[in-house]
Amino acid sequence: MFQPGDDNNTVYQNTTRYLLAGVLEGYNATVFAYGNTGAGKTHTMIGSVEEPGIMVLTLQDLFKLSEQHVHKHGTKFRVTVSFIEVYNENIRDLLSEVDEFLDLREDPIKGPVISGVTEVETNSSAEIMDLLHHGNRNRTQQATAANAVSSRSHAVLQVVVENRQKAEGTIAKIKIGKLSLVDLAGSERAAATKNKGIR
Repeated sequence: MFQPGDDNNTVYQNTTRYLLAGVLEGYNATVFAYGNTGAGKTHTMIGSVEEPGIMVLTLQDLFKLSEQHVHKHGTKFRVTVSFIEVYNENIRDLLSEVDEFLDLREDPIKGPVISGVTEVETNSSAEIMDLLHHGNRNRTQQATAANAVSSRSHAVLQVVVENRQKAEGTIAKIKIGKLSLVDLAGSERAAATKNKGIR
């Protein structure tokens, strides 16, 4: 159980950190922040330069762990990220300067994919922070009774880790793990209920 004074790193160390080894081995996982509008979901997930959120802390540790695997096992990793919002059942690319809706399609090999989404290959946590803040500024916002700049959309950072293992004289074995980090839209109804003192 977390306390009001716990910082983002404390939350990360006791939740998301435990999923990273599995993602590097090709498993899928999802982490999301849910709660009232103004509760601090975006701060917890994205954070700031002074206090990075779970999305940035996750990428920092993924880079460290992948480097350790490279040195220990010779495994090669490729990390790509995309950042989208889902608003009124429409999907927008938060990293693109083109303001248009994207289609969700079914790929026979990859499964559900977002057609035309920007995918950035990176190994820099500083670059991730810049991308997240750029993308978050593009999110749909609307004033509510509880929050003047409430995010009215779900924001999803999808991290895809390609694990390529190749022993001498053999064909490379590839594992692909996906980690979806979701900052859900604030619940205005829940906030209103809380403000009225209804339990």
